[in-house]
Amino acid sequence: MSRYFLKQATIEGFRGINNDGDPLVLRFRADCVNSVHAPNGVGKSSIFEALYFAIHGTVPRLESLQDAEQGPSYIVNKFHPGQQATIDLVFASDSATPDISISVTRTAAGGRTVTSPTGHVDPEAFLASLREDFVLVDYPRFSSFVDSTPLDRGRSFASLVGLSRYSGLRQALDGARNTRNVNSDLGLSALETEVTTGQRALAGIASRIAASHQEVTGTVPASVDDLAPLKTNVTTALSGIALFAPLLAGVTVMELDFDAAEQAVDREEGGASRKALDTLNTTVTTLTALAVPQAEIDDIDSLLALARSRDDAINKVGAAAIHALLKDALSVVTGADWHDPRQCPVCENVAPAPLRDQLEAKIVLYDEAERLDTDLRARATASAAVAKLRQLEECAALNVVVADRVTPSLAMRQASIATTDLQRGKDRLLALETSRADAITATNAEIAMLQASLPPSLVQVTRSLGQAKQFRDAVREYERDAPVLATKRAKLAKLNRWKTFIGNAYQAFATAEAALANARITDIQTSCQDLFGHLVRGGPDVQPTLSRAQDSEKVDLKLADFFGLRDQSARALLSESYRNAVAASIFLAAATRHSGVPRFMVLDDVTSSFDAGHQFSLMEAIRTRLRHGAAGGVPDGLQFIILSHDTSLEKYFDRLGNTTDWHHQKLQGMPPRGRLMVSAQEADRLKAQAQQYLNAGQIDQGEPFLRQYLEYKLGQIIARLAVPVPPDYATRGDRRTLSTYLEAITNAVALYQAAGRCVLTQQQITDLSTHHAPSIIANYVSHYESGAGTPFNAYALLGVLQSVDDFADCFTWTDPANNQKKYYRALDRQR
Repeated sequence: MSRYFLKQATIEGFRGINNDGDPLVLRFRADCVNSVHAPNGVGKSSIFEALYFAIHGTVPRLESLQDAEQGPSYIVNKFHPGQQATIDLVFASDSATPDISISVTRTAAGGRTVTSPTGHVDPEAFLASLREDFVLVDYPRFSSFVDSTPLDRGRSFASLVGLSRYSGLRQALDGARNTRNVNSDLGLSALETEVTTGQRALAGIASRIAASHQEVTGTVPASVDDLAPLKTNVTTALSGIALFAPLLAGVTVMELDFDAAEQAVDREEGGASRKALDTLNTTVTTLTALAVPQAEIDDIDSLLALARSRDDAINKVGAAAIHALLKDALSVVTGADWHDPRQCPVCENVAPAPLRDQLEAKIVLYDEAERLDTDLRARATASAAVAKLRQLEECAALNVVVADRVTPSLAMRQASIATTDLQRGKDRLLALETSRADAITATNAEIAMLQASLPPSLVQVTRSLGQAKQFRDAVREYERDAPVLATKRAKLAKLNRWKTFIGNAYQAFATAEAALANARITDIQTSCQDLFGHLVRGGPDVQPTLSRAQDSEKVDLKLADFFGLRDQSARALLSESYRNAVAASIFLAAATRHSGVPRFMVLDDVTSSFDAGHQFSLMEAIRTRLRHGAAGGVPDGLQFIILSHDTSLEKYFDRLGNTTDWHHQKLQGMPPRGRLMVSAQEADRLKAQAQQYLNAGQIDQGEPFLRQYLEYKLGQIIARLAVPVPPDYATRGDRRTLSTYLEAITNAVALYQAAGRCVLTQQQITDLSTHHAPSIIANYVSHYESGAGTPFNAYALLGVLQSVDDFADCFTWTDPANNQKKYYRALDRQR
């Protein structure tokens, strides 16, 4: 598989980079450490954000703003005439395949377009393949790694070692198998409740079918699964009664005209009494079916126990309103705009450690109370005891008025169920059971009185007809509800199979993912500790150690040896600079082991908390131990691109800049309205623009560019040849006048020449002292610094421009290998 270096970035109209029609071009070398230096506010962060936006499609700092602040509207430079940001990236492979060019544009209206000038078939997919955590790293990313919670650190580490997709899949599986998610997304709890309620209702219907069948036929059915023989039995028994035989000719009990049958009984004798007897028999049957067994009393007792556990959990944490307060506080202290993660946003007290862990621990207690409350509501909804209480309260024979009913307060799906309401429900259930038994006794007494007043045969006929009617109604209910319940049972069985499968799949995957993560930790542990020791040379070698929990994604960061103490918390003991050194060691060790598509790493101001010594150690470790390159590098290393505003690092960059193992660029300009340029670009463009204006006779426009070009070339000579300068020149930018530049250079040449050590040829010394320097001083410098005399004409300034190049050529030599001019290494040596 080909891996890719970042070869070039061209940016226009993005964030602080305006550059209308003249984009900023940054070129990077694969075999060098690449550094870009700029003072604060000169566009360094805009470069980092441009690379991030091109690869990820977002700017994190803008995404974290409030909606009212309209963060995305600040992606395109506010002063760019075209109101469009363009980022062109060129990637070079490590396998000699052709370069890939990707162009990303963003309009002020929010449209993002990704194309490939080199014809890549799927440029968006190519950019997606570069989205690894180690590719673009800024200071907050470094500093937050150690201070993160073990879970966040574990997920971040997974992405560093190429396991982000596994981590994402594990999180997805964990979410899919989560009981609460399964219940809410698939409706499992609601379906279980419906099946339980349906089973209970169907069992009640089946008992009514069996009781009615026994009353009519005198036999108890073994099962109601097959209703056809039961219908035949009841039809045959009714046909044996002379009054009903004509009405059952050719039909079954299911098609019998019960109104006609009742009229036939009425015509015989005692119509009103018979109807009353029929009603009383129905009442006894209904009340008998509502008996409260001990299992239902135990059921409501279990609900009471669960409610008391819920109450105990709530009492441990206080009022429910505090739950919302804690969640709000957590969102504030973990937000990007909160200034101090240790300061409470409510009381403003500052804790010794970040508040996140404390808040999460308290929220967990509330979550437990909430879980118990949710469980209570679900079990109350499916409770057989609550269902029986509802039936008893709704039974007309017990005459419970609506206002006195308890069940409405026990069947709430959203609000909490009070323990007192459950206790009232139990008391009412026991009371209604007593009332039910008393009602059956009283009703049976009335039945006995009516039966005594009716002919015995008619009493039995009336009873048989009433029971047959109940049989028919119950069978119709059973035939209506049984298929619906069967469908729900099948769906519930399927969902439970899925729940079992996803739980087993998660466990198997989690075990394998944990084993792989631990293997990666073992793989980088030694190199990480070795790199950390190199970064903090002279300090304590605390040996940072990563350990991964087997049953979660949490990664703990310990110190193997802290002044003799074993396995101490790195987060608690290390200073900020040491914590960041640990993070740098982990990031760099993990990145160098990565084998994905990106083979470059962009570091933005990651040394902010380091002193000069640690900065030097980190840069040297990158240059000598980690970077890709044949000369002084490692063949399988990475390409590093370092963005910095640090002045001490600037001197380091300048010293190593443009050597065989270091490529350095400086940013100059006035963003966000003006142009932003790389120093080398600036020199070429300053000269070109000076010539353009002067050739057109526009002296006022061309003269400032000439002055800037002269300053640049003189400064370049001083830097390249290590020309000694006065202290004011080195420390104060306001003392760097053109005459100071020239005097420092000519004096240094005279000094080395007098000592007999000057590397310049005699012709170069002659040209310098007799032609070019006097020409520049006489024709331009003296006039410019005094502001006296007549204005220059364009030809004179073009002559000065040529003298500037001739002056610089006096400090170069021609390499015979490629016939190119190169600056001398110093005034006393060629290279």
